[in-house]
Amino acid sequence: MIFSIVPCDKGRFVAATEKPASPFASKATWIGFLFSAGAIVLLLWRVSFKDLGAALGRAELVWLIPSVLVFLVVFMLRALRWALLLGGTRFWPTWHANIIGYMFNVIFPLRLGEIARAYVIAKEGNVSLARALSACVVERLLDLAAVVLMFAYFTTKIPLGPNFTRAATVAAVLVVAGVFTGAFIVVMGDTVERIGRPRLARLGKERVDVLFARFHEIRDGFKALGTTKRAAQTLLLTIAIWATTILLSAFAMRAFIPDALTEPARPSFVVVIANLGGALPSAPGGLGIVQAFATSALVVPFNVPEPDALAFVLVWSLGGQLVLIVLGIISLGRVGLSLSDVRAGASKSKADPKDQGSSVDRDNKDN
Repeated sequence: MIFSIVPCDKGRFVAATEKPASPFASKATWIGFLFSAGAIVLLLWRVSFKDLGAALGRAELVWLIPSVLVFLVVFMLRALRWALLLGGTRFWPTWHANIIGYMFNVIFPLRLGEIARAYVIAKEGNVSLARALSACVVERLLDLAAVVLMFAYFTTKIPLGPNFTRAATVAAVLVVAGVFTGAFIVVMGDTVERIGRPRLARLGKERVDVLFARFHEIRDGFKALGTTKRAAQTLLLTIAIWATTILLSAFAMRAFIPDALTEPARPSFVVVIANLGGALPSAPGGLGIVQAFATSALVVPFNVPEPDALAFVLVWSLGGQLVLIVLGIISLGRVGLSLSDVRAGASKSKADPKDQGSSVDRDNKDN
């Protein structure tokens, strides 16, 4: 998914003592491709090419122009927020690293883009790799919280059934609890570790070290928020990011569904459900899974004709990914790196982030 809410590769980067599990990674990749293939088959089985072509032919493509402009605003806001979490990096290095990372998420499996953008900003922005990865975790947790809270809100406005409502209520409570837990970790982290280490000793020293390395990454990431002012700025940027993301969806939807702008719940709900679907295992970019979830978000509660819904979703999701690939190629040229350079650097960082972080810092000093 373009606006993926999944934390950075499940936190595998956080400890140099943890070795890459290539057999698991390979298995996870194949599971994701199988899920995507199943979703694509289901979509094509439900909608004929003739009906889909007719829906595409009826589109008012002029509405895609403001969509592209809003798309750029969304990623400008994302770069500004990440720069804030990184401690105030310059805009353009942060923009290029962010775009390269999203491009990697589109074309490579296992969300390698999260590691890739941290690697690029560590080279270009005089930021340690550990700091970049910590900021990545906080950013994704913020987005996850935003999506879950929006989902909880829409269950009160859209008839989705009692099961969805209960799930959303539980998720919203967990998000609120997570906020308080995060604050507690930042304030009382040393105490938590001092009490927790001896109690977890039976797991073995190496596992405990890995566990608390992850704990430190999350804590350091939240510490990056720093002052109340910076935390408020981050929150406002997060709200702006999701508001413009919904606006992007609304403009693109208007090209295929004439009354899209009169019912703001439609584009909003599509964004939420597509992102929740993007959290499932899938091919790169959430191919198939995202389209299936987003289409269902229009067909089931709003009774939008399935060909029209799928036509919009394909242009909205795949068109956005195409733009990201083009922007990513431009950003690679601007930072003087090739696709293979970043992929190799990201893979090394994933395998041994402490060692790679040191080498990145040395490169920055040499430059």
